[in-house]
Amino acid sequence: MSATIWSGAGPILADTSAWIVGGRFAKAREMLLGAVERGEIAWCWPVRYELMTDARGSDGIAVVDRTLEGLREIIVDRAIQRGVLAAMRDLASSGSHGAHRLPLTDLTVAVAAQQSGLDVPHYDQHFERLADSLGVRSVWIAEPDEVSS
Repeated sequence: MSATIWSGAGPILADTSAWIVGGRFAKAREMLLGAVERGEIAWCWPVRYELMTDARGSDGIAVVDRTLEGLREIIVDRAIQRGVLAAMRDLASSGSHGAHRLPLTDLTVAVAAQQSGLDVPHYDQHFERLADSLGVRSVWIAEPDEVSS
């Protein structure tokens, strides 16, 4: 697999998987923190929900809140919601049975990034398919096989 790896420069809408890998992998963490310091990372509610679900208790939730505080929020408005539905329809009509069955957070992040003109760093194969379908630029936060599970 020939993956495009994120250079560490924004502007971006980081997927949940990028944040999680950043918590486990030093190089990814450094790139994310640098982008946070420069104000190059945006977030949207589905990612925040997943990060809070992944957090270990109230201290972890407080870290999520502090990290996202002051960063650009991409509002998941009606246009993005309708874009998610349109993407699902397009995937269903152009792919094999079940081609539209992707995680809703991934679909929402991809459409929000597309409509905002942002790249999506991730560690999730779904974004490769969504990038092809939506024309959004997806980049891996690390080599796909570099981070151990």
